[in-house]
Amino acid sequence: MMAIDTEWRDYDVIVVGSGGAGAQAASVAAEEGARVLVVSKDPIGCSDTKISEGIATVRASGADDDTEEGLSVNLRMGGGDLNVAAITDAFAEDSQAGYDRLRTQGLRPSIDAERHTPQSLPLPLGGHTKRRSVGHKNSGIAFGHASWHAVIQESRIDYLEDAWLLDLVTEETGAAESAPSRRVVGGLVYDASRGLLVAVRAPAVVIAAGGLSTLFFPKTDTMRGNTGDGYAVAARAGAELVDMEQVQFLPFCLASPPSYEGLCAGEPVTASFLGVLRDRNGKIILDGVYLRTRAECSAAIMRAVEAGNGSPNGGAYLDMTANKKQPLSGPYFMRFLQTCLPSAYNNARQALGKAAGKCEVEWEVRPGAHYQMGGIRADEHGAAVGGDGAGDTALGIAGLFAAGQAMGGVFGANRLGSTALTENVVFGTRAGRAAAETARASRAAPDDAAFAPLIAETVKRFGQKGGEAGSALKLELQRESWDCIGPVRTAARIDRMASLIGEWRTRLDRVSIPVHAVWNQAFVEFAELRNMLETAEAVATAARERDGSVGGHVRLDGRNISAFSTPYSTVVRRDADGGYRVRRVARPRQPLKRLVSYKMQENWRKLQVKMLLMMPKGMQDKKLEKRYRAIMGASGKAPEIVPGGAEGAVGEATRA
Repeated sequence: MMAIDTEWRDYDVIVVGSGGAGAQAASVAAEEGARVLVVSKDPIGCSDTKISEGIATVRASGADDDTEEGLSVNLRMGGGDLNVAAITDAFAEDSQAGYDRLRTQGLRPSIDAERHTPQSLPLPLGGHTKRRSVGHKNSGIAFGHASWHAVIQESRIDYLEDAWLLDLVTEETGAAESAPSRRVVGGLVYDASRGLLVAVRAPAVVIAAGGLSTLFFPKTDTMRGNTGDGYAVAARAGAELVDMEQVQFLPFCLASPPSYEGLCAGEPVTASFLGVLRDRNGKIILDGVYLRTRAECSAAIMRAVEAGNGSPNGGAYLDMTANKKQPLSGPYFMRFLQTCLPSAYNNARQALGKAAGKCEVEWEVRPGAHYQMGGIRADEHGAAVGGDGAGDTALGIAGLFAAGQAMGGVFGANRLGSTALTENVVFGTRAGRAAAETARASRAAPDDAAFAPLIAETVKRFGQKGGEAGSALKLELQRESWDCIGPVRTAARIDRMASLIGEWRTRLDRVSIPVHAVWNQAFVEFAELRNMLETAEAVATAARERDGSVGGHVRLDGRNISAFSTPYSTVVRRDADGGYRVRRVARPRQPLKRLVSYKMQENWRKLQVKMLLMMPKGMQDKKLEKRYRAIMGASGKAPEIVPGGAEGAVGEATRA
């Protein structure tokens, strides 16, 4: 008797993931007439979207002259021109309509009484050049509820919770050389709650399964289900992955106590005008913190650790005491700190104590994995693509789509503040619509024989004998991922990671899995570990190819890649032997005039910092008081700052 039975189902579209992107993909596909199955490891709507700060980019919400072109260029400038222009254009074109869609699903912003638009925050956030970030009182919970509504209110949507998509099933198309040679015919799902394998026939699949940050647990602030599943199943099916080395790390996460480890304690802007980073000896390792990028701050911390000067828990100290000590501006700073990113401030106050909450002592901080900017290589509709050209649609997998963190090409080397929630609805909508169109056009019935090898291989795993535990191997992988492909990297460490991955792959076949089918946790650990290994290898392969530092990728043994050099994306693809091949795909660079203007503004801001620090203390205090008043207005309350960019309200105030 088989250890686990197989149930067969037929749908038009499978959507993997039920967070912000997956919910929209499923909802739109159903509206287009498709029969949809949502496969979700967690309860419907429980995702990074739900635990976010709940701030979304809505073009022209705060400025009438906020054009689509301006937003698209802003995204590419922030992303080091690794972004795909057609994708950033789509983001800019659809941000308003996407946000309106969320409002029909229950999202309720405050409304600007004069402009009759959603109320944007008072100043541009996280690298934006215009006011276009809209906050919500219930933060990410409001978006999580909208995701839940989007799924459960559609009669054409079925869903499986506590379910894992194990792999895609594809078959050859027999198409011409310029067309995709393979197409999706479905996927195999482990339904843990019922103890079944579910073989789902479907001509279209949307991968919206979140990111990879659990590779670095506990040094992450994201959901624990982010085990790189979307990247792994797509890669095993033959899809290309783009810019996988671009992992975004928040620099100021908590290093202790264990119950708070990895939680966000602030952004570079949190440091305000006088905040600095210090090593264990009290030496300043980075000043002007509020104007720095996340990568700069993370690199400074990890360089101190590498030199043996890190804090007891492998980080450094964020010192904001100079802000607090100012007689006039100090009280404004404290109100700014408490209100600009309230959840992060509360994390720090609760974890580090009253003195830290009053900024009377330094905060021990350490980087934490936050967001994956690379992903499945796709076009502006989320369809998987391939080939050497930036916009080439050849060599993709017909019927495979991506959205959310699973999709690459949106943010390049850096994600601007408040853009993730908008990305979810824009590309979830586009991918869902395109998937439904693919299903309508499909005429060929899938051959059930295509499922047979995968089913047989999976069934054999139940009852697998061996002396290894998947959970123990996962802990090893997480420790080594932090050291080798974490916030700082070297060629030697990347090579070490590749060697270790080879060893872990061998040990994977010796993981002990009991024979029972219902909620087999050992099998779940095995499946997630397998995906994490695939994802780690993709990241390592891309990181080895990019031998300099740009955006979220920091090479201690390489140069900083100039904004004036020719940008390129890394593209990795799994070969027939299970290894990864990498190549570079050139991207167009911004016009020289625009780049020069950008660098001049950046240098001017840094010069202002030096001038401020050279002022006599009394004059400095008065200057700072004036700036805080400009930021906080008559209410004496700071605008909220969303994780996601180099600058926030304080940085913008220095430009005025």
